[in-house]
Amino acid sequence: MKKRKTLSELEVKYYTIQIINGLMYLHKNHVIHRDLKLGNIFLDDQMQVKLGDFGLCAELKSRGQRRFSVLGTPNYIAPEVLDAQRFNGHSFQVDIWGLGIIIYILLFGKPPFDSPEVKQTYGKIRINDFSFPKDIKVNPGAKDLINLMLVTNPE
Repeated sequence: MKKRKTLSELEVKYYTIQIINGLMYLHKNHVIHRDLKLGNIFLDDQMQVKLGDFGLCAELKSRGQRRFSVLGTPNYIAPEVLDAQRFNGHSFQVDIWGLGIIIYILLFGKPPFDSPEVKQTYGKIRINDFSFPKDIKVNPGAKDLINLMLVTNPE
């Protein structure tokens, strides 16, 4: 990514499917990763995705349980993590948000809410202020998927 800046849509699909499989496994076992980001996605020697860094993960006792800790990486943090009281905490949806951010970065080369200061980034996340670069052509279906994943209301 550092060298190429973006990946092809086919490559993004390949990696996204593997990340989804990993998240399905975690969620089935009542675990929220809570720090899903490019730096925590690893590739083995056969280009298979491995999810890593489970330092911020949380195990839920029940499907309806919510967490209230404000944690994560600024460009990837979900609105319900930033405003835990407003959303009555967070749950599995934060990993869907994180994956949406990852897909955006893989396709467009930068985070959707990126700003010079963290406070500005958080402000953009809270109001869902992002757009797609006009100079990079991406399938409308990919943009639709990102729009469906980066929704301010996790419900």
